[in-house]
Amino acid sequence: MDPYTNRQQKACELLREAGFDKAIIGDPMSIMYLTGAHVIPYERFYGLILDAKGGVADMVNPSLDVGCAKGSVPEHTYADEDGPLATLKELIAPGETVAVEVNYFSMARGYMFEELGVTVRNIGDCLAKLRMHKDEAELENMRFADHIVDDALTYVSDKITVGMTEKELYNMLYNRMLTFPGFCTDEVVILALAGAHSANCHGVSGDYKIQQGDVILIDFCAYYNYYWSDITRCFFLGEPNQPKLKEIYEIVRTANETAIAAVKPGMHAKDIDKAARDVIAQAGYGEFFLHRTGHGLGLSVHEEPYITSVNDIVLEEGMTFTIEPGIYLEGIGGIRIEDDILVTHDGCEVLTRKTPKTIESTAWQAAE
Repeated sequence: MDPYTNRQQKACELLREAGFDKAIIGDPMSIMYLTGAHVIPYERFYGLILDAKGGVADMVNPSLDVGCAKGSVPEHTYADEDGPLATLKELIAPGETVAVEVNYFSMARGYMFEELGVTVRNIGDCLAKLRMHKDEAELENMRFADHIVDDALTYVSDKITVGMTEKELYNMLYNRMLTFPGFCTDEVVILALAGAHSANCHGVSGDYKIQQGDVILIDFCAYYNYYWSDITRCFFLGEPNQPKLKEIYEIVRTANETAIAAVKPGMHAKDIDKAARDVIAQAGYGEFFLHRTGHGLGLSVHEEPYITSVNDIVLEEGMTFTIEPGIYLEGIGGIRIEDDILVTHDGCEVLTRKTPKTIESTAWQAAE
């Protein structure tokens, strides 16, 4: 049995257990996971219909994209002027209980589903349970995505110059990653923030010119064969011009490594968050750790399991997520250190292991 048919059948089993007759799957990454087909909906409707009882899947898609499922499942097309409702009615009977991804579909789509005459309910964690556990093919893609970000960091490490803008560093990272076949370009996540700008957790690279003594926060992802890596490293261009940054760098590095050491099957996601958060709180900077400790990683750059203080999910072998504690001091700068983690049978594997994190390794001299 091919992996996609296997995933479809497992999804149908979970749907049956949850009391669903059918499911309408619209999230392109969920469709990719279940069929191998990559769709870009724009404003049009694409839906993978899972028949929980029959254990089969069908695709509803616009006629302009005939063949998008690449033969993985039967396709049922509709014309733009007709819309998808009549086609959906051919596959979903009135009175059935249908699971939908309420976090993905718009309210307009919700109104359309009501016209089917079915009971619509949230799909919940049926698909998340499957996607959290990575198989070897998925891990192979993720490991290579991590190789790409490690390579890009190494490449730029001796090319930073005083006066280079954040946008120029952004483009240097992106252009390096473009040299790898299989690197996807339909989504891009790169943050290159220098000086006081690094205190903005999700800042946008701009025209700021990097100065001697600046901290440079680089948070970026490689999207390889539709699987993500995600790494953050902070570097200093020479001796830091803000001495406080050295102190918080070591605190964040300790928090990162403490949380990684706590990862093993049976731990709760919230336990890993606590391991990192306690280090920062005990050092007196708890109020400056402004976000969760991590997020799941795979076909989406943010997915389950989320490493938060309230997530009770039990970690299991095959789960992948980030660990990225940070401290952000307005007007001074921010430090975040992020690694990608795979839960193994007796602990974890750090996928972003090649780029060092010691304070000595972060001090770059400006390129001449």
